[in-house]
Amino acid sequence: MAFKFFRQETKEDKFWKWFQKNEEIFYNQIENLEVRESLIMDLSKSLSKVHSSFAYEFSPIQANGLREMMISAEGDRKLFPTVEQLILKAPVLNNWKFIAFRQRVKGDEFSIEYGGIKIGYCDLYFRFFEQKDQLGIELNIKNFDNKGQTQDAIYILLDGLLGEYDVTTKIDWIDWVKLDENNIENLSPIVELRTLIDRRKIDNPY
Repeated sequence: MAFKFFRQETKEDKFWKWFQKNEEIFYNQIENLEVRESLIMDLSKSLSKVHSSFAYEFSPIQANGLREMMISAEGDRKLFPTVEQLILKAPVLNNWKFIAFRQRVKGDEFSIEYGGIKIGYCDLYFRFFEQKDQLGIELNIKNFDNKGQTQDAIYILLDGLLGEYDVTTKIDWIDWVKLDENNIENLSPIVELRTLIDRRKIDNPY
């Protein structure tokens, strides 16, 4: 007697099967304002079946013809393995590159508008504290209002500076402080945090 065994389809499998059916319209139309909202709603609904906290971003079409799709855990370290598993199961598609976590943005000048807030690297300074293998950061922020939305915007900036993975795994704690501009000479511009993190990664690779 012959037995057939069928592998149960996972949440990740179902998501990518759905995406493959729709990848052409996402590739060609995600920047079309007339259909963008509908596409985002459909994608959010499908991706939430893998995990409701995931976020995503699309790049413009690159010079090599690829459009990138990034999946973020929104800095939740517990979800990192789930994001990595989702990307591991991504299909190979001619027009797409799939990326786990927000990546570093090149350059030392970067700003965003988020929820009515405009903020950039130039608004952030820091000092750091090292103890054994731990790194703590005191962020000094121009006009800081201590609102969660402002912190969310700053985390997006930090993700652009360091990459989401390094922000979450290489910084052990952050203190949030309103910048005293009379104290700037005792602080470092936020772009220097990249050099600090990279140095510590060499000294403490694990």
